Amino acid sequence: MPVDPNPLVGTWRLRSFEMRASDGSVIYPLGREAVGYAIFSLEGYVFSAMMDANRKRFQTEDMRGGSLEEKAGAADSFVSYGGPCEIEKDKLRVKVEVSLFPNWVGGYQERYFKIDGRTLSISSTPLLVGGREVIGHLTFERV
Repeated sequence: MPVDPNPLVGTWRLRSFEMRASDGSVIYPLGREAVGYAIFSLEGYVFSAMMDANRKRFQTEDMRGGSLEEKAGAADSFVSYGGPCEIEKDKLRVKVEVSLFPNWVGGYQERYFKIDGRTLSISSTPLLVGGREVIGHLTFERV
């Protein structure tokens, strides 16, 4: 059976997600108990979805329903994006084709990664979150 040269291929479960500012402060945009997955395919695509584990439910079961406040809260507690992914050494570059945040669509997201056994560590390039420039630090485990 041939071995894929891409060590990221497979499914990874989120274990931690924090963002660090240059002043050393740390924020947890999806709460300290964020949950999610990153899936890297053999075909060279990645999809990631992460959320606050304690998201509030809508008062309705209608997927298109919900108040504006419920919808805003749902969007604010969820991150997802995906598309074709290029890997070069310790860096991955995603051409974003789908994203909850529409400004990412059509652009690129770059991340740095390190694999240690069954643990994947990812750090982002600087991002603007809540008016502050931060760097995301995520830890995943292979499923």
